[in-house]
Amino acid sequence: MFIGIDIGGTNIKGVLTNRDGLIISSGNVPTPDNTREIDKSIVALIEVLASAAKTDKTEIDAIGIGAAGSIDRRRGLVINSPNVLCWKKYPLASNIEMITGIKTFLENDATVACAGFWWGNESEKFNNFVMVTLGTGIGGGAVIDGKLFTGQNGSSLEIGHMTIDVNGKMCACGNRGCLELYASATALVKYAESNLKTYKNSSLKDIGKKDKLTAKIIYEEALKNDELSVKSIEYISVHLGAGIANIINILNPEAIVLGGGLSNAQKLIMPIVKRTVKERAMNGMKENVKILAVKNQSIIPAFGAAKIAMDRLKHIM
Repeated sequence: MFIGIDIGGTNIKGVLTNRDGLIISSGNVPTPDNTREIDKSIVALIEVLASAAKTDKTEIDAIGIGAAGSIDRRRGLVINSPNVLCWKKYPLASNIEMITGIKTFLENDATVACAGFWWGNESEKFNNFVMVTLGTGIGGGAVIDGKLFTGQNGSSLEIGHMTIDVNGKMCACGNRGCLELYASATALVKYAESNLKTYKNSSLKDIGKKDKLTAKIIYEEALKNDELSVKSIEYISVHLGAGIANIINILNPEAIVLGGGLSNAQKLIMPIVKRTVKERAMNGMKENVKILAVKNQSIIPAFGAAKIAMDRLKHIM
C-alpha cells in the first residue's frame, strides 16, 4: 500500500491507496508554521490513515509527498516554497523517511496533481496533456508521450512564471509580467480590490467592509451578476486563455486540464478561456485540444503523490 501527502499552505491532505488506485482511507490536518511541527503533523496524519484503514505501518511500501515551489526530487529537498516559507533547502523526504522508516519520495505539487488526474481518469487517457493548477499562484505538470515530465530536478513547468507582459508587474520570483500575476486567485482578488472605487455599486464594496475578499466570494457574486465580480473573472480568464494558447503552440497537447482551487469556478472561467484560445492559438494546433477541469480536486494531488511513490519505488527496486 502507498501513502500520498499533499502539503498546502492551510492543510496537509493524505490518502492511503492500494496498487490498483483504490483509496482506502483519507484525511487532513492543519499546516503548522514551522518545519518541525510540519514533520510531526505529516507523521501523525500517516498514523491516522493507517489506523482508519486498520493497516499496520509495516504494510505501507512507500510515501509520496507533493510540495509547492522549487524542489530537488533526487535529494528530496524543498529548495523554497510559497506555501511554507520556513522551508529553505529543507530535507523533507529524508526527515519523514527517518521518522517513519518508510521509503519517501518528494515531487512538485503540480506534478502530483497531474499524476493523480492521469491515474484516476479512466474515461479519457491522454498520452500528451498539460495540467495547469490555479490557486494562490499558478503551477503546472505534464504527461508527454505517456510519461510524466519532471525536468532535470523536478521543478519543470512553472507555468505561472511564463512572461505574458515583458514590461509588466514585478513578480516575487524576480521576473516581470508573470502569468500568475494576472490569472491566479491572488490576481482575481487584487483586480477586484483595485477597482472598487470605479464600481461604486458593486456588492463587493459592502462585503469588503465586513470580510476580507476572496476568490470564492468574487465567484459567488459574479454568479449573481455583480458587474465588478464579472469583470474580475473576465480579466483573469482572458489572461489565462492567453497563457494556455502559448502552451498549445509550444507543446501541441491533446488536452489542457485545469486543477487547483480556482478551477472550481470553471462555470464562468472556462467559456472565456476557450474563446481566448480560439482567438490566439495557432491554426492547426488548437482545433482538437480538449480543455477541461479536474474532478475531485481536493483529493487528486494526494492521490497522485501515492501513484508517484509507487512508480518511483518500482524504479529503484
